Amino acid sequence: MARRFASWYARWNTTLIKKMGPSQIGAGHPEEPDDRSHDRPCPICGAPLSEHRVDRPTGQYASSTLHCPTR
Repeated sequence: MARRFASWYARWNTTLIKKMGPSQIGAGHPEEPDDRSHDRPCPICGAPLSEHRVDRPTGQYASSTLHCPTR
C-alpha cells in the first residue's frame, strides 16, 4: 500500500511541477545583488535599506533574511 502511494505521489508531484513550475522558495541559481534603490526606507524599522544586511543562503530550503541595523 505504501509503495503504491509513493508511486502515485511521485507521478502527481511530477505532473504539478510540469504544469505549475517549481516551488518559489528560491531562484534555483546564485542571485545577483539587489539593484533596486537603497534609499528606500525599511518597511519594518524605517531606516534606509543601505544600512541593512541581507543574508541569502545557498540552496532552495532557506529564505533570505533581512537584518535591521541596531541603533
